[in-house]
This record gives sequence, C-alpha cells and structure tokens, in this order.
Amino acid sequence: MGVYQTFPYVPNFRVDATNIKRAVEQLETSAAALGSAGVDIVGQVGTPFSFAGGTGLEWAEDISTKLEKASGKPVALMGLSIVEALQERGYKTVAISSTYYSRELSERYTQFLEAGGIRVLTIKNWVDQKRFPDEESVDGRNLWYPASYAYKSAREVAAEAPEADCIIMSGAAVHTMDIIAPLEADLGKPVISSDAAFFWKILSLLGVRETSGGWGSLLDSL
Repeated sequence: MGVYQTFPYVPNFRVDATNIKRAVEQLETSAAALGSAGVDIVGQVGTPFSFAGGTGLEWAEDISTKLEKASGKPVALMGLSIVEALQERGYKTVAISSTYYSRELSERYTQFLEAGGIRVLTIKNWVDQKRFPDEESVDGRNLWYPASYAYKSAREVAAEAPEADCIIMSGAAVHTMDIIAPLEADLGKPVISSDAAFFWKILSLLGVRETSGGWGSLLDSL
C-alpha cells in the first residue's frame, strides 16, 4: 500500500479553531493534488478539522463533500471517522481524553459528538489533569508528546466515568496505536483513538477486512 501526503500551510500554526479554519481553506487544493496523483482514498488527518467551524455534523459533512468533489475519490475525515466508528460499534456513551486540545476545542468536540448521538460523560485535557500548567505550556511541546501521557490520561477519564461504553483518546499528534490493546486489557472496555478510527475508516473504504491483529477491538472488527 502506497501513501502520498500533502499539507496545508498556516504560518505559526497552533491547534485552535482559528488556525484550523485557515488550514481548511487549503484542503480542497490538497485533495485535488492527491486525486491527480492517482490515489484510491483521500484521508484528512486532524480530528478538530471536523468541528472547528461548527458544533454539529454539518461542517464536517460539507468539508467531506467538497474534498470528494475536488479529488474525485472517497474521503475519510478523522473526526467524522470517530463518530462513524462509535455508531458502527453501537457505543452510546464515552469518556474522552482530549489530550493537548484547548478548552474551546474540547467543548466543540463534545457538541460534535453529541450531535452524532454520542453522550459525553466526561472530557478532560492535559491542563485539566494537571499534566501541564496551562495551554501555552502544551503548545510549547510543538505537538510532540509521549504515548505514556495518553495512556495515563485515558485511565483517569475511565475512572471518572466507569459506566462509559468506550474510552476515546483524541489527537493525531499522540502515537496511540501501540497502546490501545494494552489499555483495553487494563480497563476491560473498548478504546478508540483518533488514529484507530481513521485507519478503520480508510481500510473499510478500501475493502480491507482484516489486519495483522493487536491494534485493538475496533480494527479487529474489520
């Protein structure tokens, strides 16, 4: 399987709604370039791109439609992939580790998921959990964070909402794939990360119905 990448460019980018909306303006050009390269699927990385400009599903669905038109290919948006994975698996309630997201993005994320019929029992970022003193300190890491932060954060939100059907770990800048299966064994319940939902959606669109295993219950469900 080959992978082509292209990136929108926003000077001094940080993960907030304003910068993400500026990046969204360039996505159609990126999608068109990928379509011209002959890819089978166009995937958009970055969960908040699906809700930075709105609180429902319409913003994300509109982006998806535009990217499909620009590329001429099926499209997987990371944020929408999470909603679709939760719906497919029948999970109704979630506890979320929103990792490095700001408070504003965490609130938008909650509204986005609830518009998709998912009830958010708790959502905490790393400032809420005292891993960083403030959002500026989080940004200072330049989107480079150890997976152990995500693991411990997910355990904490799971403890806050033991009745949650599923635990969500958000943030593509956190490398979560290697920790999903151990975390599921630790918590005794399903865990879905941004990466896992994104890969699940892409593989589903490609018609892939199996994986090498060990990547968590969502990918094992293919």
